[in-house]
Amino acid sequence: MKKNLLTQLSKTIMTALLFAFAFTSCENETVQPEGNSIDAFSKASARPNSLATVSLKVTVHSMDASGNTYNIQNDGKGDYLNGVDNVQAVLDAAGTFAFNTKSSTKIAAVRWVSYNFNNPVDPANAYRPSPSNSENYKFTTGGALYGTNPFIPLQNLGVNGNISSECIYMGNGIKNSATNWNVSFHRGNEDTANSPTAFAVVTRTKVKATDGVDEWTITPVGACSANSNVAALRSGDGITLYGYYNIPFFFTLRAL
Repeated sequence: MKKNLLTQLSKTIMTALLFAFAFTSCENETVQPEGNSIDAFSKASARPNSLATVSLKVTVHSMDASGNTYNIQNDGKGDYLNGVDNVQAVLDAAGTFAFNTKSSTKIAAVRWVSYNFNNPVDPANAYRPSPSNSENYKFTTGGALYGTNPFIPLQNLGVNGNISSECIYMGNGIKNSATNWNVSFHRGNEDTANSPTAFAVVTRTKVKATDGVDEWTITPVGACSANSNVAALRSGDGITLYGYYNIPFFFTLRAL
């Protein structure tokens, strides 16, 4: 009887020790962020304080002050407003710009943008993608490893003593029913020290406290971009490089 009690006690102690070990292991486990490492880098830079999401009106400009045409054009239907015509356009809680012309795969596309790939860096490059206006045109931004460090959430640019302009990545997704492509400005495989792509340069142009409205601009032109306007065109998985193209653009983001 005594032996049985000792055996039962030993089993109880062992079970308790195993439970304690498992509990400690779970508490010490690090949860890895989802998405690619660059997106995780941007989101980590915005922690620990998540920011309020800012709904935006996005103006995709057609030409510059000299009359030169941009190679990302609007669809002729005016500005893109968050929550209108299935558009998503926000500064998110991580301080990055998220813009989707179709916010869900379950709804029809009402808005789109147009790309012009007819100005490749290598004139002999004859590859041209064929995205569909019925699919989503996706724009994401974030802190680039070789851009402005530390990354400043876009809501905080130009306030509280922060600089008003910074160099970040922009990754654009385009597709048709069969193929996906990535248009990359220093994103993913292009976020290297010697990438020929331009950075996306974000500038805070207005602050509500003094101007009555919050406003930002984004363009691939700036001192940090040795090759202004240049973007890489890659396959949807980012592996296959189809070439480098001159893709000038200019967006104005205004808080709603």
